[in-house]
Amino acid sequence: MKQEMPDVETSDAELLRAFAKGEPAAMDQLMARYRQALFSWLLGMTGNRADSEDLFQDVWFRVIRHAARFNDVSFKAWLWKIARNLLIDFRRKRKPDISLDAVDDEDDHPLVDQLTAKGAGPAAAVELADMTKRVMRAVTALPEVQRDVFLMRVQGDLSFSEIAETLNIPLNTALGRMHDAMTKLKKLLAEEA
Repeated sequence: MKQEMPDVETSDAELLRAFAKGEPAAMDQLMARYRQALFSWLLGMTGNRADSEDLFQDVWFRVIRHAARFNDVSFKAWLWKIARNLLIDFRRKRKPDISLDAVDDEDDHPLVDQLTAKGAGPAAAVELADMTKRVMRAVTALPEVQRDVFLMRVQGDLSFSEIAETLNIPLNTALGRMHDAMTKLKKLLAEEA
């Protein structure tokens, strides 16, 4: 009797190689894996949905263009390195304006409204919206180097070694920036309470 092998998820590198060899569905799978985390990170770093959407597309165009040359150990770290470099270029060209009150182009709702849970009761929704506003104000107030590490870890779900590789900094520096970010966030949220 033949024993069935467990269904093992295809690695990111294997999917990228498959795409480079002409399988477009492989790129669809990669995009599905990282769509939410990458877009959330970009949104947290830009504070603007339209800019985040443009950068998101630019990241994937760059991945597609350079798929055949990928040789890094971690696709996730490579993806965030591309995203971060594009974000740096974007900021050089344009002064950032992060505002939680910025209106979403699609349905004219402030960004902060998108961070609240849908379907919660009125009291819970108000409480969650208030907490979300407080947290996002605190995250926005972080120095950029701390906000970058914090959002890569929380929104992007990158490991600290992937963050260090992406930012081209020592692992201990990434850990230190996260610690500093958490300390500052606790202080900012306590002051606001």
